[in-house]
Amino acid sequence: MISAVLIPKLRARFPGRGLRVSSPPSPSAVFPAIHPEVGDIQIYDDGDELTVVAGNFTHGHFSNYDEKLSPEQKASEIAEDVVSFLEALFADEVVLWGSHERCGGWYNIGEDSSSWAKDDKKYVWSGPLS
Repeated sequence: MISAVLIPKLRARFPGRGLRVSSPPSPSAVFPAIHPEVGDIQIYDDGDELTVVAGNFTHGHFSNYDEKLSPEQKASEIAEDVVSFLEALFADEVVLWGSHERCGGWYNIGEDSSSWAKDDKKYVWSGPLS
């Protein structure tokens, strides 16, 4: 499972963030929210991919379909992709919007966001954007 590769990376890169670890079907990893309107980050190990639930807003799938790579190499690359996303998220470089009930998403600060969530309130990890 990818979480066997991911969890040590999360512990090393994000000490002090309150990481909780469990086994499927529960999320493999959870980072508690620092702002209640944002919500927890939950990471599910789906066997061949990781699903990251981005708080109260949306989720994303992290996969690797490169047939030249071994399963171990794929797991390592997927884990690194999730860690990179979390580094940007925790640095308030990722904007979250929407909800699980309708639609939501995220984008990196600096991207053209003119077509994203025009009427939705936007958040970063630390809380609402003004």
